[in-house]
Amino acid sequence: MHVLKLTEKLRKELKRPIGEVTNFEEISKNEIKNKIIICVGDKTCELALKNKITPEICIYDSLISRKKIKVPGIVKDLDAREIHIKNPPGHLNLELFDALSSALKSESNFKIVVDGEEDLAALAAITVAPKNSIVFYGQPGEGLVKVCVDEKIKGEVEGIMKRMEEVDFQD
Repeated sequence: MHVLKLTEKLRKELKRPIGEVTNFEEISKNEIKNKIIICVGDKTCELALKNKITPEICIYDSLISRKKIKVPGIVKDLDAREIHIKNPPGHLNLELFDALSSALKSESNFKIVVDGEEDLAALAAITVAPKNSIVFYGQPGEGLVKVCVDEKIKGEVEGIMKRMEEVDFQD
C-alpha cells in the first residue's frame, strides 16, 4: 500500500487548525445550503447529523483520541453507501483520495470506514473536494474545525502533503 507518512515537524504544524474553530450550533442553514459537506471523525459525523446536517461523505474510524468506541447509532444508521479503507496511524493512504473522488462523482451519500486511523483524512478531503465545499473535522483540544475549500486552502494543504514522506506500508 502506497502511503504518505507524517513527519514530526509536520505533526507539530498540524496541531494548528487549518480552518475556523466553531460548533455546529453556530452554523446557519444558509451557510451550508447547496454546498458539498464532508465530515471527518466519529464525533464530527455524529454532531453534524444530530444538528440536521447530512454530509455527502462521512469518514470515521471508531476511535476518539485513539480509544476504541462504538460507531454512534446516528452514523451507523445513516443511509449511505460504504467504502472500507485501511489507513495506518500517522499516515495517509493514497487509496483514500480515489475513494473520495469516486464518492464525490456519485449521486449517493457515502460513509468511508477507516480501518486504522482517519486523523489525516481531512487533508485528503480538502485536496479532493471541489471549491466551495465545506470540510468539518475535530481538532484535539480545540473543537470542531470548519474549512471552506478554496484555492488558497487547497494550496496550503498540497504544500503540507508535499512535505510528507512517501513510503510503502505493509499491513
